[in-house]
Amino acid sequence: MRAIVAMLLAAWLTPVVAATQEWMVYPYPDAGFAIQFPAPPTVEKSTSRTSAGVSLPMTRYEVRQDRIVYTLSVVDFSATNSDAMSTIAEAEKSFGTSGKVTVAIDARVNRAYGRELSVSGTDGSRSAVAIFFVNKHLYTLVGESLPPNAIEKSGDAIRFQESLQFTGDNGGGGFGRFGGGAGGRFRGGPNPQALSACMGKAVGDAVQLDTPAGTVPATCTLIARPNTPPPGP
Repeated sequence: MRAIVAMLLAAWLTPVVAATQEWMVYPYPDAGFAIQFPAPPTVEKSTSRTSAGVSLPMTRYEVRQDRIVYTLSVVDFSATNSDAMSTIAEAEKSFGTSGKVTVAIDARVNRAYGRELSVSGTDGSRSAVAIFFVNKHLYTLVGESLPPNAIEKSGDAIRFQESLQFTGDNGGGGFGRFGGGAGGRFRGGPNPQALSACMGKAVGDAVQLDTPAGTVPATCTLIARPNTPPPGP
């Protein structure tokens, strides 16, 4: 009887183990990043239109599985004068039109600063989002777990969200998880002064933010964020 139970248990566990082993790192050295997917992604070239109506080159990396979609879109802003803060803020704002942003925090991958979001869609979906602007390229990563039981796949969506790393020149000389060294990813919440500065303000409003280096101009996303990173190590 014990042997039969052991065989049944092994048969039940095998697909789970196999599924967890499908995740692999997919490096794209020419594009300056590496990312994990649970299967080889499809890669498509297309264009993306900004809010100003400008059409820009975009590369989309995507994997679709049962009740979850993993997507990384890389838009080339090289032909524009767009800055990191306003571009990230615009991308972040767009997620509020299709659902409720329940979490929004600052994040850092290697030496690049960005934002990480959790979004509850109006259709019952849940998305783990990461937004970065590096070397005039906008990286928008979305792990979207689909209804009716979106929470079941939310762990995989978060794993995808946390897997993006920048390499080569994008990685600041190899600093980070894939380039050697430690501390390649940092996540942190807003400080109270940044929250109070944007109380009653709209996304995109200009404010002044006190920092250790003095008062600096900032832009409201969900909080006040400096237009340029403050000096520091």
